[in-house]
Amino acid sequence: MSLVIESNVGSVRVIELNHQNSKNPFSEDLENSIKRALATANNDTSIDSIVVTGGANRSFSAGGDFNEVRQLRGGEDVNNWIDRVTDLYLSVLRVDKPTIAAIDGYAIGMGFQFSMMFDWRIVASSAEFRMPELKHGIGCSVGVAILQHAIGYTAMQEIVFACESISADRAVRYGIVNQLTSTDCLLVEAISRANTFAKYPQVPYRSTKRTIVSSMEKVLLRSAESSKEVHRAAFSSRSPHPHFDRVLGNSNQNNRASPLSGHL
Repeated sequence: MSLVIESNVGSVRVIELNHQNSKNPFSEDLENSIKRALATANNDTSIDSIVVTGGANRSFSAGGDFNEVRQLRGGEDVNNWIDRVTDLYLSVLRVDKPTIAAIDGYAIGMGFQFSMMFDWRIVASSAEFRMPELKHGIGCSVGVAILQHAIGYTAMQEIVFACESISADRAVRYGIVNQLTSTDCLLVEAISRANTFAKYPQVPYRSTKRTIVSSMEKVLLRSAESSKEVHRAAFSSRSPHPHFDRVLGNSNQNNRASPLSGHL
C-alpha cells in the first residue's frame, strides 16, 4: 500500500496522503513518502504547481502517530524526532513551485503545523483545527514558534493555552487559512488556485516566495534546539504517556483511531 497517491490534473500534481488510518497520522514512513513526492513534483518540468490533500472522507492529518511517539524516552530519540519533523516542514517550504493545502477533517498538532508551510490554505467548512498539546502533557514549542510568526502573539496564545477546537470559520478569522469552501468543492478549488498561481510569471513568483518562506525557515531552525529541550523534559517525565495509552486503548477497543493522534 502506497502511503501517498500521486496524480496529475493537467500540470497540477495532486499528492493525497494515504495512511491506512483515515486520520493520516504522521508516521516516519508517511513523512518520508511526502518528502519524496514533493521533491519529485518539484523536479518534474511538466508540473507547474502542487496540491496536498488528505483525500476524500479523510482528514488532512490528526498529527503524529502515537504508536511511534509513545516510544520516545526523552534522550537522543527526541532530538532525532524533532529533526525529522523539522525536515518535513522544510521540505514544503523549499518547493519553489506554488503549493496549496486542501484541508478537511482534522488538522491537529503536527497536521495543523504542516498545513502552515504551504503558500495557500483552502479549508472545507467541515474541517477542524486543534493545538491541544499542553492539556495532554506534550510540549508545544514548535507550534508556538510557527503560529507566533504566522498569525501573531495574541492569537498564538489563545490557540496554544486554550487547547480548543477551531472551526473552519474561526480559522479564517484567525488568519490560519486563506479560503473557505464546501467539502464537495475543496479539491476543485485547490486545483483552480494552483493553476492561477502557476500562470503568474514564475521567475518573480519563485524569488518572492523564497523571500517569504526564508523567514519561516529561520523560525523553524532557530526553534529546533529549544524544542528538543522542551520535549526531552516532557518525555523524560512521561507526562504524555497516560494520554497516549488512553487514546490507543480507546482506538483498540473501538477499532478506530482517535482524532487526537498526535501533536508537536
